[in-house]
Amino acid sequence: MGVPTVTAARIYKGQQDGKRFGEETIFNMEQLPNVGLSKTFCQDSQVADSACSASAYLCGTLANIATIGLTSNVLFRDCIGQQNKSNHVSSVLAWAQGQGMSTGIVTTTRVTHATPSANYAHIADRDWENDKMVKDSGKNSEDCDDIAEQLIFGDVGSRINVILGGGRREMTPNTVLDVESNLPGLRTDGKNLIESWLQTKNPQSAKYVWNKEQLLSLDKFNTDYLLGLFSYTHMDFVADANTTADPSLSEMTKVAIDILSKNPKGYFLFVEDHAHHGNLAQKAFLEVIAMDEAVLTAMRTTFEEETLLIVSADHSHVMTISGYPPRGNPILGFAGISDVDGLPYTTISYGNGAGYKHPGPNGDRYDLTNDPLFDINYTQMTGLPMTAQEETHGGEDVSIYSRGPWAHLLTGVNHQSIIPHVIAYAACLDIPGKANLKGAHCSLSYGVEQSPVSYFNGTLPPSPTV
Repeated sequence: MGVPTVTAARIYKGQQDGKRFGEETIFNMEQLPNVGLSKTFCQDSQVADSACSASAYLCGTLANIATIGLTSNVLFRDCIGQQNKSNHVSSVLAWAQGQGMSTGIVTTTRVTHATPSANYAHIADRDWENDKMVKDSGKNSEDCDDIAEQLIFGDVGSRINVILGGGRREMTPNTVLDVESNLPGLRTDGKNLIESWLQTKNPQSAKYVWNKEQLLSLDKFNTDYLLGLFSYTHMDFVADANTTADPSLSEMTKVAIDILSKNPKGYFLFVEDHAHHGNLAQKAFLEVIAMDEAVLTAMRTTFEEETLLIVSADHSHVMTISGYPPRGNPILGFAGISDVDGLPYTTISYGNGAGYKHPGPNGDRYDLTNDPLFDINYTQMTGLPMTAQEETHGGEDVSIYSRGPWAHLLTGVNHQSIIPHVIAYAACLDIPGKANLKGAHCSLSYGVEQSPVSYFNGTLPPSPTV
């Protein structure tokens, strides 16, 4: 969701929709009235990974790369540091729970993946999604609780009302075969965390689902807790998904909002998807379009006067749009011919990744002329070779689109860690261990039919420590 990705996906959508050119297309997220930028560096890294960046925009503090929900005192794989609760930082989701709000997570990744886990976990290695991964790194899994355990048994994770995404393998023991893939779970401690989750909830109001039919036929009015795991690992990309068996991001978002919005005290919902690492640009564009459809769902099911809606990214990627192709040129096509070697080059390319094409026998640049540029699995050309799925992130700022109470505070150029503080200020949330940042608007009383429109005209809140 870096700026080049949003731009290219916008053009792609327009061309797929039969627009005259494509460039004139407008995403739903781009119609949100406030736009700003977010810096994306980590405490110890110029370019962020999803763990430290999610810790920034969910917990409000800069963390070290590959760590989640911890202060910068904890380095990668520091199990002792992870155990020390003074190194734990809480998330805006936890702050919302503290105010009696309902909370939810919707993702197409594993629900224990780096980004969603920043809502509830404190982990010194983002890959510690199950006990086996902790043991494989030479650590004691009894000392360092894995992410899945923290989701099911943790103070914050266990209270999340709606959890939808992939990753059944992190929840089930290696003696249990997956319901779809027939592959064994990854846990070596014998724990079935899906069963544990059900055992800790009221069976009358808690439901577990693993396919689209079960999700969409759910009695949402009588469901207060929902765990939906729709894949053995990450959910399939839009281009590969079985739409009969797998719910879309938009469908999951709608179910989550319907359940969470029953709470008169309000709710916090986190929604995400992912792509790009395999240099599969067309699939990445389809994921952006899917996210934009989820944004539209959120726009249609909430009111601007009472719900703060934020769309952003944890980081960019090294995809670029280059050359001087004519207006309306297929975004996945050739941009032109090099005036050095006379060979064509594409509009979309990557700085690095698996799409590197080795030079010809004479060291000449690879000739793309006969490549299937529009195949859904085509890997775009990269400048630097990397192993499969290892295209790196980009370090530039990413956009923040927003609407709703106090959304104007997210305009301009912001530290990524300011985002949860703005959410807390808008929603009148207490932040444990922090000074009271609540504004005058938090003491106002509104009737059920009234909207807090005065939020929009408030003064700036005190600046939290970044």
